Amino acid sequence: MFWSIGLALFNLCLLCIVFFQRRRRRGEPPLVNHALPFIGAALDFGKDPLNYLRNLQSKFGDVFTIKLAGWDVHVFMNPLDVRSLERAKFLGHQEIIGDFVTRMVGNPHSIHSHEHLAEIFPKDRKPKNPDQVLSPAAEVQKKLTHSIEKNLRGSMQLNLLCSSCKPVVVNALHRTLGQTMNHHEPIKLHEFTKKLIFDITFNLLFGFLPDYERASEETERVYDVFKTYFKGSALLVDRIPIHLLPETKKARGIFLNMMEELDWSKRENVSKLIDDIVKVNPKLEFLEQRARHLMVVLWAAQANTTPALFWTIFYLIANPDAKRAVMEEYDQLRRQKMKHCSVRPEEKGWPTMNDILQIERKDLDKLVILDGCLRETMRLTGASMSIRKATKDESIKTSDGKLYSVRRGDYTAFFAPVTHMDEDIYENPQDFVHDRFLVSVDETSSSCSSADSDANSPYPNTGGRKFFGQLKPRSRFTKNGQRVAVSRAIMTFGYGVTRCPGRHIALIEIKLAVLAMLSHFNVQFVDPNAKPPPFDLTHLGFGVMPPDSDIEVLVSPKCC
Repeated sequence: MFWSIGLALFNLCLLCIVFFQRRRRRGEPPLVNHALPFIGAALDFGKDPLNYLRNLQSKFGDVFTIKLAGWDVHVFMNPLDVRSLERAKFLGHQEIIGDFVTRMVGNPHSIHSHEHLAEIFPKDRKPKNPDQVLSPAAEVQKKLTHSIEKNLRGSMQLNLLCSSCKPVVVNALHRTLGQTMNHHEPIKLHEFTKKLIFDITFNLLFGFLPDYERASEETERVYDVFKTYFKGSALLVDRIPIHLLPETKKARGIFLNMMEELDWSKRENVSKLIDDIVKVNPKLEFLEQRARHLMVVLWAAQANTTPALFWTIFYLIANPDAKRAVMEEYDQLRRQKMKHCSVRPEEKGWPTMNDILQIERKDLDKLVILDGCLRETMRLTGASMSIRKATKDESIKTSDGKLYSVRRGDYTAFFAPVTHMDEDIYENPQDFVHDRFLVSVDETSSSCSSADSDANSPYPNTGGRKFFGQLKPRSRFTKNGQRVAVSRAIMTFGYGVTRCPGRHIALIEIKLAVLAMLSHFNVQFVDPNAKPPPFDLTHLGFGVMPPDSDIEVLVSPKCC
């Protein structure tokens, strides 16, 4: 009897799968069939995402539809189609962001709910009536959204953040490396960058206690909790229920309590961004919501910055020519800028880093070789998946003139490595080429293809010698004779309106940390033949991929 019931239920499930499975409609992209109905492409994509998508591209063309963990996703494989995706007004991101944030910080979290985001950003994109009264949660969200735009993208606020960041980086390095210097022990590079970036972002954005020792103790205590939560956060985004992750759930609860208990009146140099969040609603019942918002900010400030710093240091150590070029360029700037300045009394065996304290944001902009190395690093390691959801039945036109129908509720996706590893855009895309994103200032716009530099010179059109100010960032690449802007040639931070708003301060942090590390410390691999570790695929789709294993390095001060 039980066998009969079981067989009947099994047959019923099969019938439901067959009946409800997606069928391609006229005008829609080719539909990929999967052996596992709900999971679809998730397992194959998670093993080797780029090659899996390229194999489908060879069979179905530049646009095709897959089932990805329950979602019907139209995958676009031509970088030239990103422009069409950007301009498609029927493709929204508010609901995706709301769901993402809710999974990260838990329910209830009304501030980030897609209903309130949609209230502020209507699907029809029509201007809102200025006299319209928003709900309290939507009003708070509106203020916070404007705060992010103003404080993470505005030039004046970025200059202030850069100024505040310099002593924070110096102190963070002292806390993170101090003990290691005393014991002459090798360090694990990824563990080091995780702790360093947390120290920098926490004290830069959230401010710090006036007493250095108390600030150090607080940073250590908060980091110990946050790292446990961060470790399981990727599984939350993959829709794993948090009750199946007891350590992550416990750490999240403790961290949220810490955020609620912070006494902001006793903290110095709180960033304008966090100050706006703290003051947007001072009522007691808002404390829980505020704590969740602070958690999102702190998580987002490290998700890409930490692995980006790891890989930048790794590739500079592994490529002596690149490291030498970065240091020579910085030495020229340092000779122009150096003045006496100190953040703390000089200690035996520890550099004061006076030069780092003198750097301004405009100086960082002049370090084009360092910027080029960072861009190349993010090209090699960036694996973001930019997803949009269709708000209505509509069509989208690709660069080759084809028109594809998209159903309401479907998703579109573009996987950044499709561009990053495109041989039509980049010559030998699997290699780290530190000057790939540089051109000489006297080059004409017609010579901006990927092969426009001297084959035997690391510095194009300079006879192999580098002159400060004679190089500039490349503005474009080409594919099939069409222009590809750098913003679309590197899509580690996403594209369009959903590009990471904090990317500017993240780059400032990374550049200052790299300059402080490489100009004041000898950093070398314990294993001279160290190879790039594989990626940790559990973070696939977030942005910069962290390493799956760590690399040991020896660090010692260059002078005492």
